[in-house]
Amino acid sequence: MTLSRRKFLGGLGAATAAAAIAPLVRTRRAWGGGNATRRIVIVGIGGGLRTREALGMAEGATMPNLFGRVPLIGGFGSGDAGDPVIAPEYAAAAPALVLPPPRATPLHADGALVTNLRYAEGPPGHLQGHACLVSGAYNQLENRADARLPVPTIFELHRKAAGAPATDAWYLNVPGGFYRALSSSGAPGYGPTYAGAYLSPPALLSPLVSIAATGVRDLDVSNGFTLPTIPRDPAEDAAARGLTAVLDGNFPRYPADGVTVRADEADVAAIHDHLAEIFADPTYQAFFPDAFGIGVRADDGGVDATADALTVFHAERVLAKFQPSVLALTLLDIDACHDSFNGYLRGQQIADACVAHLWRFIQSTDGLRDETTMIVLPEHGRHLFGNGQHPDSYGRSGIDHGQGDDGDRDVWMLALGPDVAAGTVVAPTGVTQSGRSSGRYETIDAVMTAMTLLGHGDVMASELALGGARPGLVIEEVLR
Repeated sequence: MTLSRRKFLGGLGAATAAAAIAPLVRTRRAWGGGNATRRIVIVGIGGGLRTREALGMAEGATMPNLFGRVPLIGGFGSGDAGDPVIAPEYAAAAPALVLPPPRATPLHADGALVTNLRYAEGPPGHLQGHACLVSGAYNQLENRADARLPVPTIFELHRKAAGAPATDAWYLNVPGGFYRALSSSGAPGYGPTYAGAYLSPPALLSPLVSIAATGVRDLDVSNGFTLPTIPRDPAEDAAARGLTAVLDGNFPRYPADGVTVRADEADVAAIHDHLAEIFADPTYQAFFPDAFGIGVRADDGGVDATADALTVFHAERVLAKFQPSVLALTLLDIDACHDSFNGYLRGQQIADACVAHLWRFIQSTDGLRDETTMIVLPEHGRHLFGNGQHPDSYGRSGIDHGQGDDGDRDVWMLALGPDVAAGTVVAPTGVTQSGRSSGRYETIDAVMTAMTLLGHGDVMASELALGGARPGLVIEEVLR
């Protein structure tokens, strides 16, 4: 009879099981009791971001808010990197970017930066990369909306260990795709009961402004997520359908065996009320040109928000309303690089501005400022070579990902927060662990470090080992 690793370790008892997984786990310092971190925010920069552009600034300073203008890794240039190198034909055809002025001091000076992190195992794909960021485990997930991790997510680990409600753990990303699957896992003892609240921000719903401003109708999300239908008005009926789509998209009617998030009535009501409040607020429309200021210049002179700007806006609203202990978000504007190298460079500028805006919001908000640790890292990189598609006048073509070369796997991590050693820039080598061949810190270590600061490091290591995954290490070099 074949006995699964989980059943085998689970039957050993706590002490014996701990001894069995000891070769996989290296703990050099105990965290969780005396640290100041009470909540973690994990920002996954999706779309495939190479260190060549981000840290090496080979095409100019594409992320000045995070990294400044002087290259942080060698081999690609020195001195002031200057503005991003955008091909003139692209610049002439594309709408202008709208970005706030960059920070006077880059964020890495206020935090800790690991410049040689390694996404060491698993396919360099979007679902697989983000699954690693929300679980601390490399994986072989298929690109399916019903994919389930074999180990618990950070949302489930926290909710079960802390007895926390669904509103204390959130996952936000762009609309569509298969990311909804990452709010819960298929791990025994976990699943939808402990899933994170999932929010996929939609595009702007301009017809809702007239509803809120004129008072013709009141929003009603208590009965099938619809709006009243008297008096009849085509624009407002369209708005009703739009809001219904928003709510249905974030609270899908799955069959019992396909549900990804199961929350009690109070949690569901709180989340529904939160969404209705946002989309009934006229300032939701005015926010981007008047305050957020991240996007592309519209024909009327305003600002069209990008998907990343919308995601960060909603992340800030969730943080303000619920102050959750765990929040993860996916930024994907960079994923233009398959057919547009220039779009890829612009996507980096947008992600950079969005991350800076999010951290500024955290630092300006009571209850978040001194208790939040934010971890920022790419899901994975991109190939070292172009795909030959749509070359620009500089000869730069699109770039894919997925083959697993060093361009795919060399990434970085930026940590900010009360327990972080500010001003640290490191590239550790000689990191040892059973099953680790990279000799470097890895993506799974970034997640383990965050969860250890929250007090869940031991249970995470145990659950990962039970699920057959190699647990990450704590990156002590970035901590005070």
